[in-house]
Amino acid sequence: MHRWAPRGVLGILLLLAYPVLTHAAVTTNLAYLAWIAWLCIATLVYLSFRGFRGLAGCALLAAAPLVADTGALLKLPPVIIDLALAIWFGRTLAPGEEPMISWFARLVRGKELPPDLARYTRISTKVWTAFFVSMAAVAAGLAVLATPWTWSVFTNGIDYLLVGVLFVGEYIFRRLRYRHDDDGSLADVVRIVIRSGELAPRRTARR
Repeated sequence: MHRWAPRGVLGILLLLAYPVLTHAAVTTNLAYLAWIAWLCIATLVYLSFRGFRGLAGCALLAAAPLVADTGALLKLPPVIIDLALAIWFGRTLAPGEEPMISWFARLVRGKELPPDLARYTRISTKVWTAFFVSMAAVAAGLAVLATPWTWSVFTNGIDYLLVGVLFVGEYIFRRLRYRHDDDGSLADVVRIVIRSGELAPRRTARR
């Protein structure tokens, strides 16, 4: 948990502030709100990449509104974030890697998964990967074809709602279908992942 604080707390606050500020900027047409929302993204980059890379990335993003329309720039992060999440989940499906959801379940159980649960958690990881790819495609399509308000409602509201629905729905299904392999409450899952200090399984060394 110590690895995440205070950077982790600030990152969570920025992630929560970004969609609110973006939607407010779209609905009010106030340029300074769009600029502040963009600075949230720049700061998140700084927090995600320590040292020179983080500082350079933050500086470049912070300067981007000087040469491009901030409203147009704000249409990029939802696509990029969803694609990044798809890659984050999808890379764990590579041969020799542990699927993301399998890793979550193994952490909570504290031991290896039985074959039926391992198969399910691999399928679940594929579902999450496909979900994020779909959300990125919808966000990109709305950015080009829809009104700014429609795009904002989806990317700053419906998208997050769908993530929550899938998360809770998958958890409930797993608890009912595999009740003999109790993996604890949602709070237990979050607490154990935080305690591990990692957000994804370590990558297997390639020979």
